[in-house]
Amino acid sequence: MKFFIAGLTGATGRLLTSQLLAEGHTVFGFARNPDALPIGIRHHGNLKIQQGSLLDIPDEQLRAVLDKVDGIGSCLGHSVTRQGIWGHPRTLVRDAVQRLVELTKHKRMHLVLMSSNGVVNTDNNEQFQWMDRAAISVLRTVLPPQKDNELAAVFLQNQTYPYLEWCIVRPDNLVDHSEVSGYKAFVSPQLGVIFGAGQTSRINVAHFMKTLLTEEAVWAAWQGQWPVLYNEVHLDKKLAAI
Repeated sequence: MKFFIAGLTGATGRLLTSQLLAEGHTVFGFARNPDALPIGIRHHGNLKIQQGSLLDIPDEQLRAVLDKVDGIGSCLGHSVTRQGIWGHPRTLVRDAVQRLVELTKHKRMHLVLMSSNGVVNTDNNEQFQWMDRAAISVLRTVLPPQKDNELAAVFLQNQTYPYLEWCIVRPDNLVDHSEVSGYKAFVSPQLGVIFGAGQTSRINVAHFMKTLLTEEAVWAAWQGQWPVLYNEVHLDKKLAAI
């Protein structure tokens, strides 16, 4: 199968790309600096990467790539720097997702968006403790990436294109592990989203996104939903302590 990965040079995007390539799939993408990828990925025969920014590539060039793929994974996020958090574009994720959707509206497409558990699925009537609600309200005001993630999720939720199916993956606090481990997905948060939160390894996020894109049964179970992902061991310990 063939996939387009947005943000494939990022911490989670490169893991998703690596896992797809390891299973024999072809991965397309754009990057300002392709050399940021590890050599083993950068020189893989099934990686088709072009230099450039997703928001700046001409429509014709981007559409030519998207017409080749079966699915899209977005691991885009804001760099944890002053410019990345408060600089422009402040709606990087929303703008990228909107562009990808509009350029593929003529064909059947699966799109998996990596978001965060701090993005509330209001359609699911999710209820957070007051401390979490207050913290999210503050983050929405002072940190543009929080608002951007919310806008991207709402855009997908409200889209009306008949050929697009989507899934919004919401990991908890991200950590770096070297191997895929047990994890669990739920339709809504099982722990606090700011206070008393859990953990999700980036490699597990990548594995879940890869599984969504490549396994129809998993896609059928989660398409149109906002699964919250937790590392199993850490979740069990947190729940046992409650």
